Amino acid sequence: MGSTGTTGATGAVVITGAGQGIGAETAAILAGRGRRVLVVDLDGGSAAAMASRLDADFPVDGGHRGYGADITDEAAVRALARAIGAEFARVDGLVNGAGIISRHRAETFELARWERELSVHLTGTLLITQQLFPLLGRGSAIVNIASVGSTFGLPGRIAYSTAKSGILGFTRTLAAEWGSRGIRVNAVAPGYVDTDMVRSGFRSGSLDERKLLGRTPLGRLGEPAEIGRAIAFLLSDEASFVHGAVLKVDGGLTIDGAFD
Repeated sequence: MGSTGTTGATGAVVITGAGQGIGAETAAILAGRGRRVLVVDLDGGSAAAMASRLDADFPVDGGHRGYGADITDEAAVRALARAIGAEFARVDGLVNGAGIISRHRAETFELARWERELSVHLTGTLLITQQLFPLLGRGSAIVNIASVGSTFGLPGRIAYSTAKSGILGFTRTLAAEWGSRGIRVNAVAPGYVDTDMVRSGFRSGSLDERKLLGRTPLGRLGEPAEIGRAIAFLLSDEASFVHGAVLKVDGGLTIDGAFD
């Protein structure tokens, strides 16, 4: 059997949106597996607190790091990349997990909300991926966060669904371009996960929990750790020949054709 050409998935990983939710859970899983995690979040306090938690629970040589940055701001992302590059000669993994959501009908969806959501999910993903490119060498891996909204429409969430659909095009194109450089690029498409974002939908009435669970073959919400473990797999050498793929982690939601 030939060599995979990987370098060993043990180095530093940058995770955006890692101050809470799936990003934070992913950070803990990776830190628990010996990775040095660089937490990025719009809320610098949350990023610093998460890094401190990782240092306490999963100490590594040099420690974990927390950075506050608005990934939609090109100057801020350039500064972030300079700060990371000043300390790290290489980044072995990048998880583009930052995200927001608004729930309004398409005919009344405010332009400012539309632009902000697309900026966070798409422009922010592009900017940080571009700026960290010099630190991503052969054997490194990128995981982007898509959604069930990349597969079917999400009424009342037009910007979110549009942005997450765009993540698939971004993932496939980047994989086609950067594969020859030995940089693997994949996406995870979560279903409905037990996070504050989903629970807020239940509270507002924009999501019907009973109907949602009834439509999900496994009959439950996902746990953030279940998404985190899928991301960790795609970053690892266990996925060394997985490239340009979209891994659905949705309890079967997007394959159920039942209408009863």
